[in-house]
Amino acid sequence: MTSRGAVVGLGLLALAACGPSKPVPEPACALSLEYPEGLDVLISADGGCHGSLALGLRVATGSPDAPVWSDPASASLRVVSSWVNQGTAAVREVSVVNIGTSTVSLVGLEWSTPDGGVGFTADRLLQNGYQSWSYTGVLPLPSKLKEENGTAPHGGDNEDLTGEQRGVSWWWTWLGDASGHGLVVGATGGTVLKTYLAVDGPKRPRLRIVQGVTGDAIAIGPGRTLELDGLWLSFGEATARLDEYAATVAATDHRPAAPRPAVIRKPPLGGWGSWNLYYANVTAQDLRTEAVWAKEHLAPLGLTDFLLDDGYEPSWGQWFAATKFGASLETLAAEQKAQGLVPAIWLAPVYVDVTDPLVSAHPDWFVHTAEGKLRTYTNFGPSYAALDVSHPGARAHVTSSLQQLWAWGVRTFKLDFLFGAAIEGVRQEPMTGLQSYARWMQVIREAVPDAHLVGCGAPLLPSVGTFDSMRTGADIALSVGPEPSYPFLASQARQTITRAYTDRFWALDPDVFLLRGTGLSDAEAWTAVVADALSGGNALFGDLKQASATRQAMALAPQVVALLRDGRAARPVDLPAQLEAAPVASPLIAQLQGDETRLPHVWRKTSADGNRGALAIFGWDVEGYQVQVELPAGAKELVPPTSESTALGEVPLEGKQTVTVAKHAARLFTW
Repeated sequence: MTSRGAVVGLGLLALAACGPSKPVPEPACALSLEYPEGLDVLISADGGCHGSLALGLRVATGSPDAPVWSDPASASLRVVSSWVNQGTAAVREVSVVNIGTSTVSLVGLEWSTPDGGVGFTADRLLQNGYQSWSYTGVLPLPSKLKEENGTAPHGGDNEDLTGEQRGVSWWWTWLGDASGHGLVVGATGGTVLKTYLAVDGPKRPRLRIVQGVTGDAIAIGPGRTLELDGLWLSFGEATARLDEYAATVAATDHRPAAPRPAVIRKPPLGGWGSWNLYYANVTAQDLRTEAVWAKEHLAPLGLTDFLLDDGYEPSWGQWFAATKFGASLETLAAEQKAQGLVPAIWLAPVYVDVTDPLVSAHPDWFVHTAEGKLRTYTNFGPSYAALDVSHPGARAHVTSSLQQLWAWGVRTFKLDFLFGAAIEGVRQEPMTGLQSYARWMQVIREAVPDAHLVGCGAPLLPSVGTFDSMRTGADIALSVGPEPSYPFLASQARQTITRAYTDRFWALDPDVFLLRGTGLSDAEAWTAVVADALSGGNALFGDLKQASATRQAMALAPQVVALLRDGRAARPVDLPAQLEAAPVASPLIAQLQGDETRLPHVWRKTSADGNRGALAIFGWDVEGYQVQVELPAGAKELVPPTSESTALGEVPLEGKQTVTVAKHAARLFTW
């Protein structure tokens, strides 16, 4: 990226940093709905927003590999519900009725704009990946997407971790221009068929909303009705509309995935996690050494969670300590509890190593292909079979594993590779991938109802209502290059800020804070601390004991700790301003391609009562990024330590300011 400065409008940033006073509300957006012949709906926006959207509807039936598409009037499956005007948003319930005399298999539905494309200016979209590791960012629209099965393509779902493609967003999207105006559209739930949204043609963008067509088919008998997940859309400013969408989804009933009320959501985690320091080579002695340090330095700050993140088990499916690990999980949990720590553990509950005797002894416990073979997933060598939730033996295996860990003293479960619960395949009982996922989430939550559940590798929208916290991106370091580096931290920051509105569903988990080594400068370490702190979610330190005293002072300063774990993520002021080239999930790939991470420079955070706030300005890969802001009375800049004996500094700074930030650096203001 070439060196440049930037000036963001004073009005916008003054509003973002306005302290206790309430921000000036947006002018109301008024929608009108019409139902012309040949269209499912024509939506027009006026007032505080502008634009129009016409959508036609098609129905896919038959085989998932070769679906037959029909218009609603001629299809034997009728979509009988319609769009409803809720003032600022249009909402569609989706009910499919078989009006014929024979059973028909529903493969999917597609809403699409006619040849004229969308009725507003749009050249970019917020592309949201399928699951918690997947890429999320703002991308330019592709010129044309290829067709698959008669509609837009999809990728990145199931076990295809690198299949995301530009122009296709899972579950929801924002589509608009550099000013931030546009359209947010998404499904209101993920319980029956997977939803993805595809946009192509930058001059006259075409939008397609697809439910299904991912490999499932649902048999609907004569006269029977099938309720699917609904749709929601609204015009306006990107960040505000995304928040409104998330609030709608959070208020939607997602049972059976939510057997407990959402108000019981556990607070974010704070403490220590093992993976990005010890990886799969962790031992009981490593944990004991780290626990002593955590007791002394983290527990007094209320950071008491202590996560054993993989590497302890003999193999996937056997969720107890291997002999070489050096101690039982029960023994370690008792020791940690005596030190004032709260034991937490990682597991991948729905996968079992194919070499485990359980697989050969009970092949009927697992998901199969249509050809009768095990539905397996290979991950850097080992292969795993996915347990079938419709088999009581499979459910009992997962339930007993979780309850045994709970009995040993574990109170937090980091559940990984959960996409395996949502794969399409053949089960003992016919069901879609998302129906399987919903049932697995019910089984897991009921097994340990009082635990803090962390989602990881989890399909995002289907996970709403189950988890207390959720990973927002890929690992921020890999064992092939184990020390932290700036591109990984910047990539995670992009994931945090572009999924900030999901704090309506759960606490964000930006992976562990990593600060050790020479791969980071002190300025880059401060950038990482600020970005992670403004997530408002889980704050687990992965290597603070191994970091310099300067970086320890950054991370554990009272002013920083005060920003942590309040459940409220910062919001981007300039969300659509930066465009990335491609949806690259791992910065390791981006580095090989010579790409840089591009993400919003200005983040704002406000407390629940509106009386406290923070504004962070990041340089990222820009030399001398500059922006004008207006800071409220009482604002101060937090200045990171410059030597091992210096604490954070505080410099009063209020009113109109021109702020310049160096490349890879960050500046943080609070009030």
